[in-house]
Amino acid sequence: MKKNIIFFLHNLNVGGAEKNFINYANYLSNNNINVKIVCLSAKGILKKNINRKVKVIDLNKKKLKYSIFSILKIINSTKADILFSSLLHISLLLCFFKKMNFIKAKLFLRPSNVILANHSSTKDKTSYSIIFLTNFLLRYADLFFCISYNIFKELRLFKVPSNKIIKINNAIVDNDFFKKSIKPITNKKVPNKTDYILSIGRLTEQKNHLMLLKSFIEIKKKYRQKLSLVLIGEGHLEKKLKNFVKINKIKKDVIFLKNLQNVLNYIKNCKLFIQTSLWEGQPNVLIEALLLKKQVIATNCPGQNKKNLNQFKNCNILKVNSTKNLSKTILYFLNKKKKNFTLDKTLNYSVNYSSKIILDAIKKN
Repeated sequence: MKKNIIFFLHNLNVGGAEKNFINYANYLSNNNINVKIVCLSAKGILKKNINRKVKVIDLNKKKLKYSIFSILKIINSTKADILFSSLLHISLLLCFFKKMNFIKAKLFLRPSNVILANHSSTKDKTSYSIIFLTNFLLRYADLFFCISYNIFKELRLFKVPSNKIIKINNAIVDNDFFKKSIKPITNKKVPNKTDYILSIGRLTEQKNHLMLLKSFIEIKKKYRQKLSLVLIGEGHLEKKLKNFVKINKIKKDVIFLKNLQNVLNYIKNCKLFIQTSLWEGQPNVLIEALLLKKQVIATNCPGQNKKNLNQFKNCNILKVNSTKNLSKTILYFLNKKKKNFTLDKTLNYSVNYSSKIILDAIKKN
């Protein structure tokens, strides 16, 4: 008898958790598992990537609090065997359902970000409440898939037993991964090959784009060759960042692009890939850049540090919020002769490898 699994997502916009869950769902649906994806909103450019065997349920709600009873009804009416969540608020809701015995399904969680670094930074009542609830409710999950050393450490701090934790890499490399990277860039806003440095991510506080923009101002004063900064992503800070660019008179050199279906060709053609996050889980896009053998400069933050990335020789880790250090490092690599990197053959970020780990766990449960 086929097992029934439900994946939960906010939406189908471009994001690490969304990409991974769609990859898992497609793989499992091709391996004798009934798969559903439940979204608060099923809109987004990743929808076209979903296998026809996977049923997408659109709750058509803007916020989770308006979907609580709908989610509970779907879980029980579909007789789900396993629930799978990555995003914290949905995960905590499902843990609460388990605690109250509202559901019988097993609960698998794959935390997409470090929780303490995210919520302890703001020090408000909401963040303290989330940390408290996480500490109280996580114990009701049955299994955790851990994508980084920092997340593992955090789960242990929340007293999750180590026998409930399975290490897993992000499911990144599919059959078309390298084909997508060599597709020509058709966007006329983007300069010729290698004339730009690149950063990809939501335009939010977490990604710390302001630090990168400040560094870019300093770089432009010292780097005499043609150079642009391309930022791919969307978010509530877009207006603020564009205003900063305008005030500092670098508008002609900074290119903002909306979320794209394929970013691999933009990564493949950039001079350097920059990631200035304040915290991460295991950033998909950074791993993509490393696998495409690009020189990467990244901040030393939870989930994105030497402990997690030391197997990659093409990653330079910097202190968080050191604009001067970032400018200096970018200039160093811009002026340095390009190096050909080789990757450790034991690295496995393939969709099949990670998805099979999940399939094996489903069969055991």
